[in-house]
Amino acid sequence: MKKLGLGLLAVLIIAGHAFAGIENKTIIDEATLDDSPVLTTSDSVYLQDYKKAAFFVNYDETSPYTSVSGAVTTQFSYNGTNWITGYFNDFAGGSTLQTSETISSDGWYYFWIDPDLEIPFARVIVTGTNTTSQDSILLSVFLVGNK
Repeated sequence: MKKLGLGLLAVLIIAGHAFAGIENKTIIDEATLDDSPVLTTSDSVYLQDYKKAAFFVNYDETSPYTSVSGAVTTQFSYNGTNWITGYFNDFAGGSTLQTSETISSDGWYYFWIDPDLEIPFARVIVTGTNTTSQDSILLSVFLVGNK
């Protein structure tokens, strides 16, 4: 009976580690890109807390007059103050690193940061094109990380 109890405890500990490490965090919450502002920037995210980090962008446009799109980019920083252009992977680019991805239809976009890069801070920027008070983009960005 003691062995069964220890075995069950080991399974629970392993399962707890397998599922407890995932964190979801909203980093842009329902920002509207219209004629002012034309871009939105997420809060900086401290990536050293994560073994792996990925981002989901929820894109919803209202465009009765013009062709609206949003360009997703990233920036990286060693100190949270000085920023440079970041690279990321997505399914569209395969193994090719991306610096930007343009979204032009409603839905979800997914990309991730290479876990081998030693990046302390990252942020996501979405820039609207042809956005006006009538032609706007409503978006949210979420970080999903494995600790």
